[in-house]
Amino acid sequence: MSLKGKTAFVTGATGGIGDPLCRELEARQVHVVRYNRKEHGDLITNLDVACRTLQELEPDILINLAGMNSFTAAEDQDYELIIQLNLTVPMRLCQAILPTMKRRGNGQLVTVGSMTGLIPLPHLTGYVAAKAGLKAFSDALRRELRGSGVSVTHLAPRAVKTAMNQGVADAVNQRTKTNYDQPEQVAQRMVAAIENQEAEVRFGLPERLFATLNFLAPALIDKGLASHAEIGRQELDGHRDVLANPVQ
Repeated sequence: MSLKGKTAFVTGATGGIGDPLCRELEARQVHVVRYNRKEHGDLITNLDVACRTLQELEPDILINLAGMNSFTAAEDQDYELIIQLNLTVPMRLCQAILPTMKRRGNGQLVTVGSMTGLIPLPHLTGYVAAKAGLKAFSDALRRELRGSGVSVTHLAPRAVKTAMNQGVADAVNQRTKTNYDQPEQVAQRMVAAIENQEAEVRFGLPERLFATLNFLAPALIDKGLASHAEIGRQELDGHRDVLANPVQ
């Protein structure tokens, strides 16, 4: 599908993936409307305004990229904030633009999850729960919209070299030899998935295999991630100033 002349509304547009993603879209002559925290304010607080903006704009494509993670113990996480930004916000934005897309018989809803939603990692409980929920929401919505002309594309990147993977998270990733992708590579693959209206893209062959094993034999993955949990505890003990990193 050619993207030339289409309009895309992108949240998290100035983040590590957001900027190259928008540039890739603009290179294909897409009119990109960017929502970013510095210019438009907190997305959670301004969610009703963002929904009205979507309804007025009537874009061809909605890309839900805004998100945040928090690498710390479960009892120290702000679950409400994490769930709101990573799950509630994209659900509400999809809900806001759906009537327009269904009425005209075309449109594309893009949700950006994470491979951690398929391979639940310790010390990311809130983020994992939200991204797993976003995957389930996307699957259910895609099935609901079959035959409507509105497509749903779910993207599940693995670790990306962005601000969300700095500090203690990066230290853990380095010690566990976690694979990293560059933002530009991820952005290119995302745009290809949007062009082809792919239902789902999972990044990384080892991660895809691991996700399948987690589904088939979760107890085996429990054992495999035991050292990952211990490394996380060690790094958290040495980094008491861990902060969540929102990208809106």
